[in-house]
Amino acid sequence: MGPNGSASARRGALVLASALVLVLVASLVPAASAAVPAGSSGSCKNDQGVSDNEIKVGVILPKSGPQATSFSDALNGIQARIDKANADQETGKRKITLVDVDDVADNARNLTAAQQVVQQDGVFGVIEVSSAAEGGAKFLNQQGVPVVGWHVGVPAFGKYKNMFGWRNTVPADPLKTFDTRNADLLKQLGATKIALIGTNQTSSANFIKKIDQAVKKTKGLKVVYKTTDLSVSDREFTGVVQQIKDSGADGMYTGMDFLQNTALNSALQQAGVQMKAVIFPGGYDDRTLSLPGMEGAYFGVEFKPFELNPPAYTEYKAGMDALGKHAAGQVPYNGWLSADTFIRGLNAAGINCPTRKNFIKNLRKVKDFDGNGAYIPVDFNDIFGRTYYCVYYVQVQNQQFVPQFDGKPFCATRVIDDGKVRTLSPEEQAKG
Repeated sequence: MGPNGSASARRGALVLASALVLVLVASLVPAASAAVPAGSSGSCKNDQGVSDNEIKVGVILPKSGPQATSFSDALNGIQARIDKANADQETGKRKITLVDVDDVADNARNLTAAQQVVQQDGVFGVIEVSSAAEGGAKFLNQQGVPVVGWHVGVPAFGKYKNMFGWRNTVPADPLKTFDTRNADLLKQLGATKIALIGTNQTSSANFIKKIDQAVKKTKGLKVVYKTTDLSVSDREFTGVVQQIKDSGADGMYTGMDFLQNTALNSALQQAGVQMKAVIFPGGYDDRTLSLPGMEGAYFGVEFKPFELNPPAYTEYKAGMDALGKHAAGQVPYNGWLSADTFIRGLNAAGINCPTRKNFIKNLRKVKDFDGNGAYIPVDFNDIFGRTYYCVYYVQVQNQQFVPQFDGKPFCATRVIDDGKVRTLSPEEQAKG
């Protein structure tokens, strides 16, 4: 090899050696993006409500007013689930803190509550259990705030993609698209002449209107009495009872809170009115079992009944016991399940650096989530904006709740969309 060749070889060897040194150094020194732990200020720009040690969450629900008895207990379930998450470090080094605001189940107050928790309290997201959730829904959507809660028939949960019912949702126009489950149940229980009783609040009135339309499209059923003129504070039903008695109704579906429901049914029983089916939309709580008007009533719940003892209920009861609160109630359990889904959303967003955008985007992609065996597995994208088909039922028998239909969910047979009736396939029913 000539002089020039030797020099070239030496230069090549030096270049190779330098490259090897650089590779060795690079392997020993972490890349800049990994040099700082994820979630610290060096690699993550925190969204509002998120700091290096805290995630602040707003809770909106009626703590006072006529509907407080129906919804306020949800706060205990929410708190119990958050306490468990914090104790188990489910959100890493960050603790979840709650800021709760009373909306009195009023749409205007709900908007004020939403504005307060976002603009004044600076929360990251919201857990909501209120029949007035429509009031602040548009604002929360415009702000890009993730919302998780119990939908209680509020159309916003099927209208805005930032809003997640913990399992179910409703169509954006629930009077246009709905299923026949409630009518199917009345028929299954042997009723033929139906009385429908609701209040003048939108969610209650819409609930009754849907059942009315479903009954009219179900062979063998007829609505013989209907009212949505009652207020949420009514407790005296003498006139209504007489009209129901005169109508000859043998089945009744209500859209009121459980204190109103039991007062009405007790008055009917005292008047000697015999019903084949009395169905209440809420009030599944062992503290209500001794109330007049409870015996024989059916209750629909969107989760597996407590009496079936799913794993989720065992966890929930332990959490409520630790908080020193009553466990066996539909409302606090809905609070627990709402908070549980919110925590799932934080995990979907990425615990190291959760953002509102990723929470909404990634939770919407989650499939087969069942809240630790609490309910039919949910696909959050599939359920959005559609009616839910299946519900579990219990009946009060000798002052005990007894699961019906062998502990399996009872499902609708048809969907009504803009007046057109479509039969559901077994595959659709399986989705819940």
